[in-house]
Amino acid sequence: MLYVFDIESGVLRERGDQPNEVKQLESARWIDLVAPEDDEVALLNAMRRGSLPDIDDVEEIESSARFFTDEQGIHVHSLFLYQSEGRHRTTTVAFVLSNDQLLTLRDSEVADFRLMRMRARRGWVKVDDPFDILLSVLEQKVENMADNLEDMHRQLENVSQIVLEDENSVMEDAIDRLAKLEDSNGKTRLCLMDTQRSISFLQRHLRNDVERRATCLEIQHDLDTLMTHTNFLFEKINFLMDTAQGFINIEQSQIIKTFSIAAVVFLPPTMVASVYGMNFRIMPELDWTLGYPFALLLMFLSGLAPYLYFKYKGWF
Repeated sequence: MLYVFDIESGVLRERGDQPNEVKQLESARWIDLVAPEDDEVALLNAMRRGSLPDIDDVEEIESSARFFTDEQGIHVHSLFLYQSEGRHRTTTVAFVLSNDQLLTLRDSEVADFRLMRMRARRGWVKVDDPFDILLSVLEQKVENMADNLEDMHRQLENVSQIVLEDENSVMEDAIDRLAKLEDSNGKTRLCLMDTQRSISFLQRHLRNDVERRATCLEIQHDLDTLMTHTNFLFEKINFLMDTAQGFINIEQSQIIKTFSIAAVVFLPPTMVASVYGMNFRIMPELDWTLGYPFALLLMFLSGLAPYLYFKYKGWF
């Protein structure tokens, strides 16, 4: 899918029609390409007189492959967070910034870009050139991650109540929810770290631009704050995970303890039954009329004695 934007009187505007000629693309200030079709790739390559960044190259993690400049402009490959099938996932977006145009390329739909399109339709995005568009996208990205962290914190509070206060809760379910939260928090932290690297790289190209450098410093400050919050969530998730596992171990220990006590209680009656089950010819109680009731009583008393002792000690 191809989205094309212009800047009109300092406001970002999305074009309503789909471009099908190179000239239409050359005049655009922002070209956003999502999971492109072959004809869209051919059209972009014809405009650029070169090839688009390869998806495999975009996913490289070393700095030299994610942040660099060449004859086409400034390249920034930034990691973005999105949701799919109820779980958070990450995808890398390639930004190619030239003097008069910004090109973005990704293989998945991302909420940050969807929000940018919505804001552009309402005339809320104030920009002067493609560099401002890039900074606006990164600002939207940071705001979205902040909202995700707030949502994770609310979910974590609910899980905390289940683990620490609800006596009838199922700890296995709590552990499953904590594992999902830990995965989401880890991916959010990874995106924050990558965004810090992106902003640091862009600041090197804004040495004489005081206003944009101030914007970058503000984004960096927000990123530092969010990184601290991810550390807090990480520690709390680990604490609740250890607590839930501890409660599970206590429950299992109680079950094992019950079986151990039962085994000890039934051990003396079993011994009595074993004695009277021996096949010796001369046994005094063999011909005794009360021998059977006596053996039953003896087994009952031998089992009752350890039971009362354990009860007195408060072991169960």
